[in-house]
Amino acid sequence: MKVSQVSPDESGIVRWPGTLGTRSSVVTIGVFDGMHRGHQALLRRVVDLAAKAQDRPMALVFDPSPKLVHSYADSHDMTEPSPDLIRHDPDQIMPLEERLRIMAQLGLDQVVVVRYTLAFAAKSYRFFLKQLTEQLAMRTLVLGRDARMGAGRIGDIKAIADLADTGLFNLEVVDDQGPGDCTLPDADGLERRRVRAWSSSHLRQLILDGDVDAAMDILGRPHMVQGTVVHGEQRGRRLGFPTANLAPDSQGMMPADGVYAGWLVDLGLPTDPMATQEGREGRLVQGSPWRMPAAISIGTKETFLVPGQQTPRILEANAVRPDWVDLYGHRVRVEFLSRLRGQKRYAGEEPLKRQLSLDADRTLELTKAAGRVFSTNRRP
Repeated sequence: MKVSQVSPDESGIVRWPGTLGTRSSVVTIGVFDGMHRGHQALLRRVVDLAAKAQDRPMALVFDPSPKLVHSYADSHDMTEPSPDLIRHDPDQIMPLEERLRIMAQLGLDQVVVVRYTLAFAAKSYRFFLKQLTEQLAMRTLVLGRDARMGAGRIGDIKAIADLADTGLFNLEVVDDQGPGDCTLPDADGLERRRVRAWSSSHLRQLILDGDVDAAMDILGRPHMVQGTVVHGEQRGRRLGFPTANLAPDSQGMMPADGVYAGWLVDLGLPTDPMATQEGREGRLVQGSPWRMPAAISIGTKETFLVPGQQTPRILEANAVRPDWVDLYGHRVRVEFLSRLRGQKRYAGEEPLKRQLSLDADRTLELTKAAGRVFSTNRRP
């Protein structure tokens, strides 16, 4: 899969690479944060339609997310977020790197990452779609039922269908919403709003609530966080349960405080020759020696918390295996299978050790059972 990156100019116009328009294409558009089942349905339809017409299957991915750009601009005199804020977007479920990895698995031939700016957002949906037909040779556009685009987001499915009816392109609308709707609290936690079951909004809320089991149903795979292992206080090793502590700049949405069963995947040192995308793929598969069952803790280490002391949230994963593995400086991926319990302050080290042993045993049970399921269904 080829990946291109484009940035609009100050007027919001994108200069698309000329090579992208040399072959008719089937295109879909979005942020694809989380790459849930709805996103996968869209992308599979793109690949299927392209194969039938012998066209190029292509996705345009907006990065940063429109939500981040507009919300930041609304509260900062219409300025745009910095690169650092974009990288650490608190609402981002999944880093761009992981979205691209799954798109490649699904069979996309070309992905264009479009830098989303206010000037770009001010262009009409008509202008944008005409650009795609003229410069990307878009023959077919594939969208979900609630898609909107263009200035003021007035380009809904009806408006886009009217434009398609002029003969400019074909429009394919995919049912990407899943089994009905659900309700979510709004920002103040009081009123509730309805969203579709397969949506990034619903997925985001489930993760923040710690309901990683339900999140996995929407994703079709475990939710993940990725980062670099750093030195901690080594209490876990002293207690007989050594942990890999992730650096604060880890990518991927952190679930609610608690203890989870899942996996710790060693992606290697950044300088490792196998730390390429191709090399990492082999480490992610079920049964890989680099993919280890892990009891995962997120929180402030309640048992050792000093009253009044500000303690950051920490993600640490205990690889449940007989020997200790040195992962300092390695990139790792933490996958969440099921929530075991909430965080609790224990009376001392001995009761904590007993609980950690129970967590490890339960982790092995759950990951072994899940492994049998995933080994027969590894489709993203």
